[in-house]
Amino acid sequence: MNSYRFFLLLLFLVKATATWASSPVNISDQTEIFIDELHQYDINTVQNKTFQISNNEVLNFGNNKAIIWVRFKLPKGLNEPILHLKTALIEDVSLYSPIGDVIYQLQEDGYRKDFYSKEYQIPNTYFNINEEFNPDRYFYLKINANYLQFWLYYGSSKSYIQYIYDTSITDGIYYGFILIMLIYNLFVYFTAKDTTYLYYVIYVLAIGMMVAHFQGHDAHIWGSVGFIAERGPMWPAVAGLASVLFGYKFLKIKESLPKLKLFYFTGMGTFSVAIIAVLFGFNLICSLINQVSGFFGAIIMLYSSIVLIKKGNREARLFLVAFNFYICAALIFVLAGADIIPYNKFTDYAWQIGSTLEMFFLALAIGQKINQLELEKNSLILNQNKMLEEKVAERTEELNATNEELNVLVEQVYQQNEMIHKKNSDLESSINYAQRIQNSILPTELELKENISSHFIFYQPKDVVSGDIYWYKKMNGYHYLAAVDCTGHGVPGAFVSMMAGNSLREIVTVSKSSSPNEILDQLDEHVTKNFNQKNNNNKEGMDIALCIWDDKKENLYYSGAKNPLVILRKDRSIELIKGDKKSVGGNIHPHYDAMTFTSHHIPLTDDIKGFYIFSDGIQDQFGGEKGKKLMRQGLLNIIHEYRELGIEEQGPKIIDEIDKWQGDQKQIDDMLLIGFLP
Repeated sequence: MNSYRFFLLLLFLVKATATWASSPVNISDQTEIFIDELHQYDINTVQNKTFQISNNEVLNFGNNKAIIWVRFKLPKGLNEPILHLKTALIEDVSLYSPIGDVIYQLQEDGYRKDFYSKEYQIPNTYFNINEEFNPDRYFYLKINANYLQFWLYYGSSKSYIQYIYDTSITDGIYYGFILIMLIYNLFVYFTAKDTTYLYYVIYVLAIGMMVAHFQGHDAHIWGSVGFIAERGPMWPAVAGLASVLFGYKFLKIKESLPKLKLFYFTGMGTFSVAIIAVLFGFNLICSLINQVSGFFGAIIMLYSSIVLIKKGNREARLFLVAFNFYICAALIFVLAGADIIPYNKFTDYAWQIGSTLEMFFLALAIGQKINQLELEKNSLILNQNKMLEEKVAERTEELNATNEELNVLVEQVYQQNEMIHKKNSDLESSINYAQRIQNSILPTELELKENISSHFIFYQPKDVVSGDIYWYKKMNGYHYLAAVDCTGHGVPGAFVSMMAGNSLREIVTVSKSSSPNEILDQLDEHVTKNFNQKNNNNKEGMDIALCIWDDKKENLYYSGAKNPLVILRKDRSIELIKGDKKSVGGNIHPHYDAMTFTSHHIPLTDDIKGFYIFSDGIQDQFGGEKGKKLMRQGLLNIIHEYRELGIEEQGPKIIDEIDKWQGDQKQIDDMLLIGFLP
């Protein structure tokens, strides 16, 4: 690949410096110049102005805002004469050819003119000269260009055919080299996935487009797309930005020369401003920024290369050589344009020759860097493999030792697991036994059916044993029914619930009281005494709803410790009687000592469809679409939904609705709901 590129390079250099036979004649030093700073003269008025004689072989006006008038005389005798302005950077140019003694024939050209409407669709500006021109009168050129440097040639169509043929071959070789470099480095980019090579691809493309613009070949690409065609300074700006980015990444400025980072970022910024300026039509500003930024950017990159070479960076050598070629070519081009050194074919192609040599040596630098990276990669892999082998051996030894320890631990865990299994089995047996004891204090279904007209009970402990119980007793012509919610759940709650059931049985049996408030007051004393709550901070207790009625079923009496009584009437209304704001037991604050429970009297009239007592486990359960608590009102809504059904028919429906509400949510507390009609 490198030998092929070198062959193309030699072919281009040889062809570019060859001489042409019968070439057109440069008449730049035979012209006269007038500068119209205010753009106020036309062909009729400018003839009376004083023109300055130009003795230079190149007409160089640099960055320019004025209208440039050039006049000259042409000899007769050429067959099909042609006037050639050797530059592609003229926006607008008008040629006034003298016909007879008074008349001027007007011809117009420039890159603002539609490419396909030009007389010659080839680079630069060409005018066919009317062979009837008056050789004793002046030709006039009116030129408008932001940057103006050109050579004025005069020759026959035959000489120009040979000239265009030779330049086309040379330009074709150059653009072919550009294309090869683009394809090759794109391949390198997609292989290495390194943005350094992408910046270089953009740089090569921009250099190619810049030269194409200088030579006028870009008109074949853009045609009549005036927006791009009129923004030629954009390509030097893009090339400058890409070169700074490439140099920053290729030379690893961030790591190797961090003090120069600011200079590189400044270069990136100024070239970016130039690109923005030209996109908004400020071509002259863009050109000025390009020239200043390019000058200082070249100095910074040359300085960076020299410093890195001194540090032993091999890639920096080729980088320096490459940019030296480019800078030398730019210097030759500028000096020739200023008529300081002679203008010839070599100086005419300075840009192409310099950029070709630069790209060639940069390609070598990239290749060298790839080889260096490959060597470093292979060395790194070898070192990593060696380290890995050592680590594997070390780790294997550790694993063997660990494996022995694990075997000992496994044996210990197995023995401990056996012990845990036995203890767990004993614990489960104890809990199951506790469940049987707890169930023994619950009323049987037969007992409830024989003594209550209709009822349903929803009883769902959170664990095997429960902190909630329902309690019933018939004694001396009175029926006692309670829903008890003890502190906690599981085993702790079960102990409290069994104490509650035994205490209720003892109080009712001994006192024979039929007043629910008196029973709750005595129960509160029992719990407080049994847990010694006067002398410690023990808060164990219970919330309870207690209902009492006699065999005549004329009246029902209710007292509640926080838990309410709900009454459903036949007129579809729901009545809620709240319990007292005091729990049974667990009241460590002194002001609760003076509080007694309240008794509520409810006549058992025919308009009552049912009574409901419950613990807070149902209303506190999370569920529904939004995962919120059911709340007391939610439970009342469920009861009201099935108001038309009898108590025993309501039970399964209400229980099903509660299950649906809970869904996949975890049960958080024991659940108890009793619906009954005495």
